[in-house]
Amino acid sequence: MNNPFILGVIPPGAPFCDRVKEVEELTSYAESKANVVLYSPRRYGKTSLIKRVQSLLEGKGFITIYIDLFGVASIDDVAKRTAKGIYTVTQQNEPLSKKAIRAFRAFRPVLKPTESGNGLSISVEIASGQLSGIDLLDATMDDLGQYIRKSEARLHIVFDEFQEITELNNQQIEGTMRSHIQEHGISYFFVGSRRRLLIDMFSQSNRPFFQSSILYRLDRLPREDLVNFIMDCFRSRGKNCSLEVAESISSTVHQHPYYSQKLSFYEFEMTGKKASIDDVAKAYERVIEEERFFFEATLQGITLKQISLLAAIANSPNLPVFSSAFLSQYRLAQGMIQKALPKLSRLDLIEKNEENTWRIVDPLFEDWLKRT
Repeated sequence: MNNPFILGVIPPGAPFCDRVKEVEELTSYAESKANVVLYSPRRYGKTSLIKRVQSLLEGKGFITIYIDLFGVASIDDVAKRTAKGIYTVTQQNEPLSKKAIRAFRAFRPVLKPTESGNGLSISVEIASGQLSGIDLLDATMDDLGQYIRKSEARLHIVFDEFQEITELNNQQIEGTMRSHIQEHGISYFFVGSRRRLLIDMFSQSNRPFFQSSILYRLDRLPREDLVNFIMDCFRSRGKNCSLEVAESISSTVHQHPYYSQKLSFYEFEMTGKKASIDDVAKAYERVIEEERFFFEATLQGITLKQISLLAAIANSPNLPVFSSAFLSQYRLAQGMIQKALPKLSRLDLIEKNEENTWRIVDPLFEDWLKRT
């Protein structure tokens, strides 16, 4: 039986929990040519949400471009991914493809058969070996502007994981991109999960993108909507999930979008005709075991002292980290904590709660830290 819970990016036509207000607002912003910074912790469903918004925009005649900057390695790579994002969409329409080829002078498309032989994959190569770095990015953004001006259709462009450009340690990147984007007259969405880095780009007065976009936070799923969604998905496949079981799934993962899908997925797999509370616990252990590899990889980029601090925060989330009780219980030095907090915050591993104390952002990561 086909499992209704999807792991990964949820296609626009698949069942989608809540986000009705977000879809309506973001679609309206795009139609109004407003720029938006969409931010949330990792795996909150930002990409699924954006894909849904862009699908609606396409139905209204927009050309939608999606550019993923995750793991971008250089300024040349930023330019290359931007050009590829345009060519990937326009190659499906001959008139649009011709306009893109005429507009983009910095890159040219390269089409190759897919491994299956049933289609073509697209890549790009630099049209002239003369340009690189900031000059290449500047030319690419200028070409993009030329294409936008020549295109008769409305465009919407998404830069996913946009904060990754700050890792390239070149202050000219933001200025170059902003100088072109402000002239394009279309809506850009800047999406990211390393919230501190992303928000700083748009809220610090000395940065090029300062006050250029709407800051839009994506929160956890509403409890009631999530519970009803879980029950409806089970019902759609002829299985019964009681209110008690659905609420248990919701509360176990604290309404976290990705973990809600994953825990529900395994609960569905374990269920015959009727879901049970006991299976929720078993499914949760399955999720924790699978996520262990992701959590271990997360710790590889930080020091042992920083790991100790994370574990201490996970075990005592209500204790202020500089309190004598916290320092003595975990034998941590105040100086070390002062140095570690900014880095852990930049990595989006910790955040301050309503009580102004630090907590672990990811609820399952927190649980795993308590167990290790």
